[in-house]
Amino acid sequence: MNIFSKYQNQKLNTRSLILSLLLIVFISGCSMWTNFKTYFNTYYNANKIFTEAEEKILEERKELFAYEEKPINSNISKDLNEVIEKTSAILQHNKESDYVSEALIMTGKSFYYQQNYSRALRKFNELSTIEDSELLLENELWTAKTLLQMREFNKALRLLDEVKTKAIENEENQILIDTYRSKIGYLIYNKEFSSAISEINQFLNAEIDDELRAAVLYEMGLMYKISEEYELAEKAFIEVDEYAPTFEIDFNSKFEVAKLKGELGEEDQSLELLQELRDEDKFSDSWGDIDLEIGKIFYDKNEIDKAFDKFTYVDTTYKSTESGGISGFYRAEILENFYNDYDSALVFYKKTASSGAPQELKLLAQKKSVLLNKYISFHEKLDDLEKQLLYLTDNNSFIQDSLDYVELLKLDSIKAASNPNKNQNSKLNRNQQLNTKYKMPQRPKISADSVHALNSRYYFELANLLFSEFDNPDSAFYYYTLSLQEKENNPNQAQTLFAMGNYYAIKQNKQKADSMFTLVYNKFQFDPIRNEAAKQIGKPLYDFNKDPVEEEYIVAEAIYDSLKYQKAINRLFDIYKENPKSIYASKSLYTIGFILENDLKMPDSAASVYDRLMNEYKTSEYAKSIQNKLGGYKQEQQRLQAIQDSINNTNSSQNITGVEETIISSEANLEIDDSIKTSINNSTETDDSTSTNKTIQEKINKNVVSKSDNEQIISRDIFKIGNEYFVQVSSWKSKEIAEEELGKLIKKKYSGKIIESFVEELNAVYYRIRLGPYDNFNSAKDVRKKINKY
Repeated sequence: MNIFSKYQNQKLNTRSLILSLLLIVFISGCSMWTNFKTYFNTYYNANKIFTEAEEKILEERKELFAYEEKPINSNISKDLNEVIEKTSAILQHNKESDYVSEALIMTGKSFYYQQNYSRALRKFNELSTIEDSELLLENELWTAKTLLQMREFNKALRLLDEVKTKAIENEENQILIDTYRSKIGYLIYNKEFSSAISEINQFLNAEIDDELRAAVLYEMGLMYKISEEYELAEKAFIEVDEYAPTFEIDFNSKFEVAKLKGELGEEDQSLELLQELRDEDKFSDSWGDIDLEIGKIFYDKNEIDKAFDKFTYVDTTYKSTESGGISGFYRAEILENFYNDYDSALVFYKKTASSGAPQELKLLAQKKSVLLNKYISFHEKLDDLEKQLLYLTDNNSFIQDSLDYVELLKLDSIKAASNPNKNQNSKLNRNQQLNTKYKMPQRPKISADSVHALNSRYYFELANLLFSEFDNPDSAFYYYTLSLQEKENNPNQAQTLFAMGNYYAIKQNKQKADSMFTLVYNKFQFDPIRNEAAKQIGKPLYDFNKDPVEEEYIVAEAIYDSLKYQKAINRLFDIYKENPKSIYASKSLYTIGFILENDLKMPDSAASVYDRLMNEYKTSEYAKSIQNKLGGYKQEQQRLQAIQDSINNTNSSQNITGVEETIISSEANLEIDDSIKTSINNSTETDDSTSTNKTIQEKINKNVVSKSDNEQIISRDIFKIGNEYFVQVSSWKSKEIAEEELGKLIKKKYSGKIIESFVEELNAVYYRIRLGPYDNFNSAKDVRKKINKY
């Protein structure tokens, strides 16, 4: 029987004795026969079943101060149902007997243990109405316990304090003990450790035996330890030995003292105390826990080899225990952080995830496994790329590796054949094993440039992993540097330089950090990370969501949506040429490439545009999105060219080097507007847009506009001129498109006009379609809602 159930069982035995004495009294009284019949027919059996069930419940409870009630097993619940059935018979048919109070409290407790708290509370409330019952104080205690479980904390705590006062006055020591246990259990559960300690100190002033006092002192030591009051915790644990602790409390208190010495910086004394516990055979069941703590002391003292040896011993000797699982985690951590053996560390992290280690440690081990898998995968990819680059530059290396591979297969086959126990029918399986064991050399399928591009990418991603997940900035900086060295046109250059700036900031080298952030700010105007750099050096932020060229780009998209591909390309190219520093410049080139590739089916022309996008806006999101596609296209072109060279046995003079040859030679059979060629070739425009632009420019130079000087903006897209209101539907850089769009609206019975406006910020004239006039704001607002849906 454990210390935590002993006191409850003492109470049960005392009650049985009292009931036996009462039986004698009842037999001699006037209600002798009623009590006699009730006792032997119903109550005796109910009490016997309940007492045995309660003993089993209390025996399973190890905590002295527990708040949460654990579910009982089905057999005990079945016994309690029988108790409820029998006590209900007493309450229904024997209301005049002296066992009603006992029946009510047994029924309430049975419901309580079954976690049916509302029904338990009803029974305790019934008992509270029997004024002359000797069980009223105990009933108040169980009422308070039930209220705690029902989360009526304030009411429960007030009632517990009342019970405590009455128990002290009436010298009801067992009820007093149970009251303290319930309240302290709640305070610990609610993490009110200082209040719990205060209550425990009051508990220690009560009349309790030495065994219970030792248990209470141990619990107080744990509370002090949680509160990081280590000296007070040590004092409480040492005081335990002055009373009569159980074997378990005796060991635990001494073990805690030894561990606390380490917390207080007295590692040598901690080791000495742990070794003393280790030398006592009576504590042999806890040797795994002791050895684990010894290993942790070595770890804290940075005696890594000693720590690793101790963790290895615990992990292998007590592998199915919690201490074994924890030791496995420490082995993995040392292998990762001190021995740099990531493959072995991964094995032990995976092992910990399925061990007896605490759940939080198992979850951490799982996370570590994922990260190490990523780390190892990056290195395997980089090793493979290194080998491919070697094969590209040195054909003899590929030949030699191939010969070595064949030789290894031959040696393994000879070894397998020499084993007489080998199944002769397992040839297929053996070949599969050999292919797994030895990797057959493969000729590279990508170019050297592609290898360098992939190297740069994997170095960058590996550096991010080391920086953010492994908290290893030095190694991260090394791989960031390698990433920049691998490829001149690095698509991750802005992010890499920004990360290096953060590295210098961590190292408190402000001059170098600011230098990196300034470089990012000045060089990468189209990358959102520019604003992050701006924050570091106090520069103004750029609003990437608002660009003065946006309106022009929207017009181009509208033209594209109307399937006027050549016209859309012309307008997009104008945006790119006239606004090279806008974020819409790179987007316009990307869209041109998209149209050529997907709508006009001109892959060579698209590749030329994409190539320009990569060269001029390599850090933009659009360049990054077509990097792999463009690389694949170039590789395929090289392959086809190589075939052609082999056929002609001469250096071809027809190598495609730019957009000019692409359009003229590869797709001459397609009808392409001259403006596409001239735009892409940076030549003077010759199509109709030239005259249109010229006309617009003349109007700009003469400042000829028809926008009213007294125009007021009343609300979004609603303007007022004099007493008239207008709704702006759209704005176009092309007068022809504006007229076409207004015509569509007139057909829908709307009236309106085109307002010609010069926009200084864009240095351009726009043609704005406005519907109206309307007499009042609400009429204009209604039209706006119909047209623009807002």
